[in-house]
Amino acid sequence: MKIRSLETFKITLPFRFSFGHSLASRSESQNLLVKITLDNGITGWGEGVPRDYVTGETIDNAEENVLLRYSPEIIGLRLDNPFELIKNLKSAFERLGLRKTANGASWCAVELAIMDAASKLVSKPVYALLGEQKQKSIRYGGVVPFGKKKALNAVLWFYKLYGFQTVKIKVGAEDLQEDVEKLRIARSVMGDKCILRVDANCAWTVEQTMRASELFKPFNISSIEQPLPADDWDGLQKLSKEISEDILVDESLCTLEQAEQLAKDKICNAFNIRISKAGGLLAAQEMVEIAKANGLRIHLGAQVGESAILSAAARHFASTYDPFENYEGSANGFLLKKDICKENLTAGLGGQGSFSYARKNFGLGINVQDNFVLSFVDTNNSNNSEEQRVNRVDHKSNPLSHTR
Repeated sequence: MKIRSLETFKITLPFRFSFGHSLASRSESQNLLVKITLDNGITGWGEGVPRDYVTGETIDNAEENVLLRYSPEIIGLRLDNPFELIKNLKSAFERLGLRKTANGASWCAVELAIMDAASKLVSKPVYALLGEQKQKSIRYGGVVPFGKKKALNAVLWFYKLYGFQTVKIKVGAEDLQEDVEKLRIARSVMGDKCILRVDANCAWTVEQTMRASELFKPFNISSIEQPLPADDWDGLQKLSKEISEDILVDESLCTLEQAEQLAKDKICNAFNIRISKAGGLLAAQEMVEIAKANGLRIHLGAQVGESAILSAAARHFASTYDPFENYEGSANGFLLKKDICKENLTAGLGGQGSFSYARKNFGLGINVQDNFVLSFVDTNNSNNSEEQRVNRVDHKSNPLSHTR
């Protein structure tokens, strides 16, 4: 059974509140969805979340990559044999130069759509294509964005009552004392048993990070995520050796080539792996293996504003491993005004994320509805007509033929 056609959808998902950190603040997310259709009518859905300040990808160039660069690789691809399929996807990833090029979001959308359809074709869940399921439920942590004291307290008390056992605080204020006050409040609200982490999103220098580490000592912080600019590997290496908290990389970790070098040169203590940023499930798998082989701790992160597609994909992925250090994501019901399917992927009480949403569904276990998706199709770009916001490519069309 072959891939007959591919469609792209640029959607905008509005948030319930603004989510900010030192690199950006947003009240909505622009995501790229890909839908593939097989010869027998089976469909698969994938998603990528481009972030230009992380990988350089925009929603437009991500879609262009899918339509012009990736579609020739996958239109007509056979999905009957999952193991052969995975081999072919890995080969395409290499041919396209994605091992060293940060175009993760665009390829992730394509790969997830293929994996969703392929597992439906063989009547299996996506995790069965990745390996043996080792966990039937994972436990997510919460993330606290920038905000004033009243908002900070409100979010923390919600997390406390909801039962989150790990909380990450976005830091990087110009005055370190502001961050100290955030942590004082967080520890006071969450209690001594909660694991507290901080994420500076590239905001500090080496000296500021070392000072922060000292100031944060009373609050027992477990890790400091991406304290320095993404390309300051010498500084990250120095911090990894000299401070007690784990130095966790995120913006520095966008490709497999970077993962190999970061691990080899002992630049950090831990990886924050995000499926969209990494370039899909198979690249994320390789990042995990690189981390494990080099004694690095593993965090599974999420892009702010992921829909149910990426949330489901991350849960399938996580279930095939023994527990990681931390999990983020599945904040759909907390953050999004509305999702693109009826299944609820929001982490439950205590941060628990199970597969109960999937019931007996195969693939990713969610039912993405075309009308739900079309209700979010991007209307922000005035240069796009109604017809130009959904694109389709198949055996008989050129890469920019329109379906609407």
